[in-house]
Amino acid sequence: MKLSLRSAVILAILIGLCLPATILGYISLQYELQTTKTQISRDHQRLSDVLALGMQEPLWNLSPESGRPLLESLMSDDRIVRITINDNNLGVFLSIQHPERALGNVAALSRPVIKQGNTIGIVTVNFADGLSIQTITRKLRIYLFAVVIQVIFSLALILFLLNSRVLRPLEKLTQQSQLLANRQLNQKFIWQRNDELGQLGHSLESTRQALHHLVGTLEQKNVQLEADLISRQQIESALRVSQDRFRRLVESTRLIPWDARPEEWRFTYVGPQAEQLLGFPISVWYSEAFLSNYLHPDDRHLAYPLFAEQIAIGQAHEFECRLLSANGKEVWVHFLATVSKDENNRAHLQGFLFDISARKQNELQLEQYRHHLEEVVENRSRALVASNHELEILTGSIAQDLRSPLKTIEGFSQVLLDDYREKLDGNARNYLLRIRSSVLAMANRIEDLLMLHELSRSELRRENINLSAMALDIMEEITLLQPERHVELNIKEQVYANADAHLTRIALYNLLENAWKFAKPDKTTYIEFGDTKINGQQVFFIADHGIGFAPEQAKRLFTPFLHLHSHEQHSGSGIGLTVAQRIISRHSGHIWAKSTLGENATFYFTLPNSLLTH
Repeated sequence: MKLSLRSAVILAILIGLCLPATILGYISLQYELQTTKTQISRDHQRLSDVLALGMQEPLWNLSPESGRPLLESLMSDDRIVRITINDNNLGVFLSIQHPERALGNVAALSRPVIKQGNTIGIVTVNFADGLSIQTITRKLRIYLFAVVIQVIFSLALILFLLNSRVLRPLEKLTQQSQLLANRQLNQKFIWQRNDELGQLGHSLESTRQALHHLVGTLEQKNVQLEADLISRQQIESALRVSQDRFRRLVESTRLIPWDARPEEWRFTYVGPQAEQLLGFPISVWYSEAFLSNYLHPDDRHLAYPLFAEQIAIGQAHEFECRLLSANGKEVWVHFLATVSKDENNRAHLQGFLFDISARKQNELQLEQYRHHLEEVVENRSRALVASNHELEILTGSIAQDLRSPLKTIEGFSQVLLDDYREKLDGNARNYLLRIRSSVLAMANRIEDLLMLHELSRSELRRENINLSAMALDIMEEITLLQPERHVELNIKEQVYANADAHLTRIALYNLLENAWKFAKPDKTTYIEFGDTKINGQQVFFIADHGIGFAPEQAKRLFTPFLHLHSHEQHSGSGIGLTVAQRIISRHSGHIWAKSTLGENATFYFTLPNSLLTH
């Protein structure tokens, strides 16, 4: 039975008020009726016993006249309809009756008349209970009339209170819930009531304020993040320019060839470019112990292996060191040396050196700049982590605070729709449907936000899972919802992955359900699952022959709550692909899609550390 809210409340109150009184009155009348019947039975027996004793002498003496006064005395009781005294030998001895008294049930009771141990006759008394029952019936009618008067008065009072205290506030709550569902957060919700509906209205206002503040905070964070991204792009561009400049500088530096004798610590040949390097004439480079004099003391140990007594022939050496120029400045050079033998079978060094002072100076500046950039990025990262943490706490707190009143509204509205639909008038049914639609929309958004929040925090437990079996199980579950649809499945066997089984099932379910949802309604639903190799990496895919999407919309697929197609034709919260993308990202994987509008769509994703097909 489905009743309207008004009818349900009226029925509940009337039952609560009238049922106990009715039951109590009924029990009282039944008790009185039972007591009356018991009393009538006792009076019947008592009068029959009195008559049997009083008729001993008249029957013994066969004197009817002596027994008649007793009969007339007993007949003064209006409940006695007839009295008959029978003699065992003569038959009817005395008899008297009043047929007009036969009201209700008439019961006959007989008693033997015993004299000196012998039964000399039988007395029979016919007894009616109509008068007593009529009295009780009259009381019942009076009681029912009083109950009807109470019901009418209560009904009028209930209707007045229900309209003023429940239905009109519910209509206002519906309108305000619709504003929240439509993201119209600038209009304040004003409530002057302090009852339960008023508290719910105040909760909606608190929710509106929190959501308004949350949206503002998110917008500010987005602006800040965009500014940080622009700044980082500028820094990266500057670094690339600097690196290109350094590369051109190094490539344009002229190599200085040289030869040297290890035992003399001097050059036997140096290219003419060396004069410009240190400002010394070439003759100075050829002087004995040139390296001992002009190699920086802190770097001499780097050259020791080249001038050691025992040096391996054919061995290559490479190091960077500082040379002291003519003006006392330090010049960084890069040494390349190879050990060989000369014509006298002695060890001989030859190689190249080139100026790296500019690169060293730039590297020092870059190191300082890198440390500065790392510090800036670390500070920004800490601020971003703190902001995200505060946002997660705020999101969780708001969602938890909203779920309890929303579940209450949804539960009671569902009860009203399920149990009292037939009794609802048009306005009340419309109000309840709008309330339920708004509450379910908000609850779904909150649950979706909480699910995304939990996905980013859940622990990842990798194990070897059979994706083929999982996909087949999911499709069996999905097809049970619409068994009339024609389905063609092509699921590759023995496709395995090393991933979190629970999270992977959620991602795979959302992707398969997406393919099922956007299939062409007038054709056989075709869904394919398998894996392939792309650039040496295992890539899983789910393909369908559905309605597809425009290629330029591919980047928007994983945006939360986004609907590329009509929401009326293809229902959903718009969060499924976002959940799948988050789960695959948790596995350090990637997901992308390719499609032809109106023909097909294919979703590809990777799960690093996945196992190849068995």
